[in-house]
Amino acid sequence: MDQDLTSLLNRALVGDPNAAERAWREVYGDIRTLAAAALAKESSKHAVLADLQPTMLVNEVFLRIGRSPPRAWDSRRHFFGAVSQACDQVLVDLARARNAQKRGGGKAAIPLTFVAGELTRDDTRRNAAEFGLPAALDALARDYPRAAEVARLRYMLGLPPSEVAQILGVSESTVEKDWSFARAWLRRELERGS
Repeated sequence: MDQDLTSLLNRALVGDPNAAERAWREVYGDIRTLAAAALAKESSKHAVLADLQPTMLVNEVFLRIGRSPPRAWDSRRHFFGAVSQACDQVLVDLARARNAQKRGGGKAAIPLTFVAGELTRDDTRRNAAEFGLPAALDALARDYPRAAEVARLRYMLGLPPSEVAQILGVSESTVEKDWSFARAWLRRELERGS
């Protein structure tokens, strides 16, 4: 059975439409089962994937494998390993895309401007550009992206923790922890630069 499938898959790779159709019929059920299991596991972690159907995922997996197929399939294991990897990549890409939509969907970034807020009250009264806040926020974002997002939302828009939590899809206590960490990190960074 394994040799038959491998042979069908390899004939489909070289353009045999009958082999492609037969291979599709033979593997579709197994791939759909694999996709359903992957979706069940991932949708519990990522609410953005909850409305995705296994059939959609199977189609995306086949498109992804079709865009960069191997020169030949070695075995059933090789094929299903590629399917599993493509399935994971599709789910990651979809989660990232949907999360990006929640955070502005690729719209032009708002330039960083300093809004009077806790940093000015707690740390210094100098102008933000003068003491390097934009560069410090960029440095924070490289190592702690969520804390930097919290800091930018607090500084740029002056949003309260409850709104920041809603925007980022995290709890208010997580925002408070990130905010406290970001303030301490930025304070240390800014003192180092002065």
